[in-house]
Amino acid sequence: MAYRVIQWGTGNVGKHALRHIVERPDFELVGLRVYNPDKVGKDAGDVLGVRSTGIIATDDRDEILSLEADCVSYNPLGGTLEAGETALDDICALLASGKNVVSSAVEQMAYLLPDLALAGVGDRAYDRLSEACDQGQTTFFHVGINPGYTMDFWPLQLSRLSRRIDRIYVAEILSMADYPSEHMMRDAMGFARPPAPDNPVDAWMSRTHDTPFYLCMRMIADSLGVELDDVRYGGREVALAEKPFEIAIGTVEVGTVAAMKFHLEGIVKGRVAIHLEWVWRLTDDVAHDWPKGEGLWILDIAGDPHIKSKIQTATTFDSRRPVSLLVSTTCLNAIPTVCSAKPGLLNNLRLPAHGGGYLCSPASA
Repeated sequence: MAYRVIQWGTGNVGKHALRHIVERPDFELVGLRVYNPDKVGKDAGDVLGVRSTGIIATDDRDEILSLEADCVSYNPLGGTLEAGETALDDICALLASGKNVVSSAVEQMAYLLPDLALAGVGDRAYDRLSEACDQGQTTFFHVGINPGYTMDFWPLQLSRLSRRIDRIYVAEILSMADYPSEHMMRDAMGFARPPAPDNPVDAWMSRTHDTPFYLCMRMIADSLGVELDDVRYGGREVALAEKPFEIAIGTVEVGTVAAMKFHLEGIVKGRVAIHLEWVWRLTDDVAHDWPKGEGLWILDIAGDPHIKSKIQTATTFDSRRPVSLLVSTTCLNAIPTVCSAKPGLLNNLRLPAHGGGYLCSPASA
């Protein structure tokens, strides 16, 4: 069976998704929604730099809604550059029109429950999405790499090997050097700026129950059958550039932030039971005692047995950021399962087990 798929968005994640759809033998691209005026009217193949597909990019929302498709891969910067309400409106319209949707747009939707909807998802998000699914007899699945896999679903999968769990520790180590958004890098995260006590990351993470990473804590706790006493922000450390160097957004000057590390602690029965840590870098030439890597996640489940594992990723395509590729694949590999599911909202704990990727022919390997 070939699944007719619309790709919505062609940014860091969306371009990876578009390539996946065009190449995968059991997917048929039937529509392409873009935001950049320079891409409007171009063949999807031209957007990728590959053969023509016959599918012309459009910025007309109504045109996309009118198309016949089995599923929409919805990957715009919905939760970053626009209000979550905008993405919610789009997704509900798509679902009500009879199209299943897999999405990574608003990370606050990665674990959406009737009693758990973070600020930023849009008003009455769970109810509105449920009503749209009922109207269109469709299914909605939102996922990402984090939250959505590496700091929640992956630890849970490996916890099936455990007899006793003392503590779950997961660390994410990412290079941000190729991230092209000036606003996100300098203003939202404080990279390439002098260190400041009022950094937006601190303000964001201090609202622990409203950060998307709280969803990771909740998914783990819910799956293990325990209740979180509290989730605490452990603060942020920074490392400063010792010499100037270049990244995607320009020059990182001496004395500005070149790496940062911060963490959340999940408290269960008065002790730290879940420890989630982030190390985001512009360079490996600072903070040598911190973990280094690009697209690396480290898992340590202390207990019996003691379980250690890691995920190391890389890609040479498109943005060359493996994290962006992984966000797209967690969505797209779920499409066959989502299309065969009963109408309604799915999350990783309710989605049936499935594989991913496609086996390429020897000639193209």
